[in-house]
Amino acid sequence: WDSLKVRFDGAVRVRVAQLATLRGDFDRLKMADDEALDAYAGRLGAITARYASLGETLGDAALVKKLLDTVPDRLFPVVAGIKQFCNVNEMAFDEALGRLRAFDERMRRHGKDGDECGGDQLLLPMEQWRARERQ
Repeated sequence: WDSLKVRFDGAVRVRVAQLATLRGDFDRLKMADDEALDAYAGRLGAITARYASLGETLGDAALVKKLLDTVPDRLFPVVAGIKQFCNVNEMAFDEALGRLRAFDERMRRHGKDGDECGGDQLLLPMEQWRARERQ
């Protein structure tokens, strides 16, 4: 019995240590500016699977919060809208990811079509514009 007890306690300690490491990895996880949403969702899914293999679960609320808090600034407008108008504590991860994907695709399509007013361009009042044209 002593041998079994030592093995079981050792296995529990290893599992607890692995979970602590995994929690740290989850806390440090952040989406890169040039990373695709699907790639980041895949990384979140991999951590979720590792949690499950250790007998723990990451709920949708934790995943949605992590997703919304760690996406790049280009997605900030939709994140603000989701947080303002949706109950993120009850939102499914797939729903949050779908909303972010839809916004990201619209913004990419809008930028590719050339309809976009350049974000790095200054808009001048009409008087200043005419003065510039005269020069």
